[in-house]
Amino acid sequence: GARSFADAGRVLAATRSTCAWAALGHATAAYDTALRYAQERHQFGRPLASFQIIQQRLVSMLADLTAMQLYCMQIGHLADAGRLTATVAGLAKMHNTGKARRLAADARDMLGGNGILLDHHVIRHLADLEAIHTFEGTETMQALIVGRDITGIGAFT
Repeated sequence: GARSFADAGRVLAATRSTCAWAALGHATAAYDTALRYAQERHQFGRPLASFQIIQQRLVSMLADLTAMQLYCMQIGHLADAGRLTATVAGLAKMHNTGKARRLAADARDMLGGNGILLDHHVIRHLADLEAIHTFEGTETMQALIVGRDITGIGAFT
């Protein structure tokens, strides 16, 4: 039923929102795995979770997850009200896919060699996030779209 570029734009806003939500799901799974692993895995007679650097990384991951959740809540509210714009959807996609990629990479690193085994699924989430990062435009493309909207100047034409 699309008859104009505006119709296509609405589709892109919806699919970019879907990418933001998917990134949140993958990041949540990676975080949950890292947290569980840190609590169960012992090194030097102590659980990994007892080390300061591991706790700092887990807290940082949780902060990123919370921000991702807030983006998703906001785009959900805007979509329900019929006010979701391509700019806001692009900003949410850019933020969430970028944070999710870094979070999953941190989770993979925290698991050490086990992070690349399919037993823990972290590497699968990381690979899936690479695809989601690319769908509907990479972070660079989203930055150009949002930049054009906030400055009124298109950096690509």
